[in-house]
Order: sequence, then structure tokens, then C-alpha cells
Amino acid sequence: MYFLKQKNVVQRNYAGEQVLGSGGLLILIPCLLAVLPSFLISPSPLLPLFVIIILSLAFCGMLDDLLGDSSSKGLADHIKNFLKGSFSTGILKAITGVLIGFLLAWLRNNGWILLILDTFVFAFSVNTVNLMDLRPGRAIKSFAVIVFLIAVFSGFSQMQYVMPIITVLMFYIRGEMEEVYMLGDIGSNLLGGILGFYGVLVLTPAIKGILLFLLLFLHLFTEFHSLSASIENIPLLKKIDMLGRKQEER
Repeated sequence: MYFLKQKNVVQRNYAGEQVLGSGGLLILIPCLLAVLPSFLISPSPLLPLFVIIILSLAFCGMLDDLLGDSSSKGLADHIKNFLKGSFSTGILKAITGVLIGFLLAWLRNNGWILLILDTFVFAFSVNTVNLMDLRPGRAIKSFAVIVFLIAVFSGFSQMQYVMPIITVLMFYIRGEMEEVYMLGDIGSNLLGGILGFYGVLVLTPAIKGILLFLLLFLHLFTEFHSLSASIENIPLLKKIDMLGRKQEER
């Protein structure tokens, strides 16, 4: 918290109020430290890649928090502006997500079809958490639900990659719900990277295909509709979205 105040990383939230941004820094360091015991207990060639993914995506998110231009709305808008010659931090995040997803898929060496599938499951997972980060706690709740479903379908395999971040989020979420700070792009990128890594690592090709279809549908939906308005109009989703929030929607 002291670091965030010293750097004056202050942003306006959905209600126009100033809160500490880049709250993802509060979960980045504990998450990295939690990886260290795994190196000693059960060394794996995937662990260094996991750390690289976390750091790379967190760095891109920090750049977006500090330098990002919010004039572009949605992935399609970023791509359209990029084709016109405008390079944004949003495009940097998208390219980084695809490249890291490709590297992860290539290292798993499962053929071209799975390489393409894994690449885009990872890339769209990263951006999905970013799409959800529009209200306090929404990105974290979405992350928790999807991770739980992935764990169920995988028979709770390789949980060492997600348990550290789940534990950290249990302590972090209260401050976000009280609107003291928010994840920012550094936090949403971090969660999205862990989500994508875990999904690519443990799911079967068939379940990955279903997951990719759902993620693509969500992205297409948000290009033409307001996600917050849609949640507001569905009582159950609204109740879940408001759970733990300090006040009603403004």
C-alpha cells in the first residue's frame, strides 16, 4: 500500500471516485514468493515459465495502468486503431498474451491443432478477466468461478499453480470491495495469465474447445452490449455481482 501511495497510482473507478489503482501489485509479490517452495518440493520445467508469464503480463498491465489511453473501447476497437497505425498499450497486452500463449502451447508440443487451441485459450483467458474488471470484485469472482470449474473438470489436478493466488485473494478482496483500491490492469492481467496457464495445462482438448467457444462468445457479446447493463438486468447475476460490495450500484 505504501508503494502505491508513493507512486501516486490513483485512478477513477466506475463511480468517478479516486481510489488506489494497480492494486494487483499487492497480490503479485506474494504470488511470486509462493512459487519458491514448489521449486524445492517438486521442481518442474513449467515453473520458470509460470513465473515469466506472471511477470510479463503484470509488466504489460502496469504500462497500461500508467500510460494507457482509454479512448479505445473493446478488443475490436484496439485492433481497428492498430490497423490504422496507432499502437496502444492495449494492443501490446493483446500481442503479449498471444505470444506467451503460443510459447506455452509450443513447449507442450502437442501438434498444430492443439497449438492453435492452447494459444487462443490462453490469450482470451487473459483478456476475459480484463473485461470483467469493471466493478469491485467482479473480476475476482469470475476468476474464482472459472478456476473452480477448470479444477472440477480436471479432477483438481495441478492445484499448486492456483492455490497461492486463491489464498492471497482471500486477504486482498476486502479492500477492493470497500473501494480502497482496485486491481487495475496489472491485477487483471495477472489473474488472466494464471487462469489461462491453468486451463491450458490441465484441461482436455474437448473441454478447451468448449471453453474457447464460451470466451469468444463473451468477447463478441461485449463488443455490442454493455456487460454491466446486462448483469444489472439479470437478478441472479446482479445479486452475485453486488455480493460483498459496500454500497448499491450508483
